[in-house]
Amino acid sequence: MPIHLRVESDGFEGIFYQGRDSDKKALIVMSGSNGGLSLTRKEAEFYRNNGISALALALFRTQDTPKELSRIPIEYVESAIRWLRGQGYEKIGIDGMSKGSEMALLAASMFSEISCVIARVPSYFVSEGLTGAGKSRRPSGTSCWSYQGRDIPYAPYQSRKFSVMKAFLREWEVHIIDFNRDKEVRPDTIIPVDRIKGPILLISSKHDEIWPSYESACRIERELRERAFAYPVRHVALDYISHAVTAMDLPGIYKLIFRTERQHPKECRRDREILRGELLFWVNEVWK
Repeated sequence: MPIHLRVESDGFEGIFYQGRDSDKKALIVMSGSNGGLSLTRKEAEFYRNNGISALALALFRTQDTPKELSRIPIEYVESAIRWLRGQGYEKIGIDGMSKGSEMALLAASMFSEISCVIARVPSYFVSEGLTGAGKSRRPSGTSCWSYQGRDIPYAPYQSRKFSVMKAFLREWEVHIIDFNRDKEVRPDTIIPVDRIKGPILLISSKHDEIWPSYESACRIERELRERAFAYPVRHVALDYISHAVTAMDLPGIYKLIFRTERQHPKECRRDREILRGELLFWVNEVWK
C-alpha cells in the first residue's frame, strides 16, 4: 500500500511506493510546472511496477505546498532524503521532469546523499518563478526555489507577459519556447552540476515546445566532460516526443496540446519505449 506523507509531520508532502528492498535503492520523483501529484505519482508507479521504490514528491499546488511555482523550499527534498534514510534506504536517487529537473539537478548539487540523477527535459540554470493562472499567468519576480528562507539566484524572464493563447492559435499547441529562450542567464544562476556525487542521465526532446531542453542537455553534458566529471554521464535525445517525457502513456489532453503527439503518435510511442528502457537500465545497471 502507498504511504502518504505530510509537511506537518514529515517535512514534505508525497506518496511512497515500495518496490523490492533487496538493493536498498529509492528514487525521489518530481514533475514540472503542472504542479500537483497526478503526473508525479504515475511516474513513481512506473518505477514501483518495475521493482524500484519511489517517492512521488509534491512541489506545489497540493494541500500542503504553495499554490504557485514560486520560492518552493528545497528543504522538501532534504526532508525526503532524511525520511528515506530513516526507512533504511542506503542509496537515494532523484528523477525530475521539466521544472522538476531544475530541482533535481540543484538539490543533487547541494546534498551529497543523492547518488543518482535523472533529469528529463532539463534546464541548466535556475529560472524565475510564475504566478497567476491562465491568461493572467506571469513571471513572479522571485526564484522558483528557496533554501533557508532565501531565494536561489535566478534568471529572469525578459518578457513580463505570456501570450500563451496567441501562441496556441498560431502554432496549434502550447508553444512557449520563445519566452523560455528569452532569459538573462548570469553565472550565479547556472546550476553547479559538477558538484553532483553520482551518475547523471539527461533526457531531452528535439521537439520540445516549452523550453530548449536539447540545447540545455548538450551544454550540461559538455560542461561535465570538460571538467572530467568522475561519474557516468549519458544524454539521450529523443526525436519525436513532446516536452512531456513521461514513461507512462499520456492522458488524451496532452495529445491535444502538443502537436508532435498528434502528428507522430507511433514515433512518440516508440520514443517512450526507448525512454522506459533507458530509465530502467540507468537505475538497475549504472547506479551502483
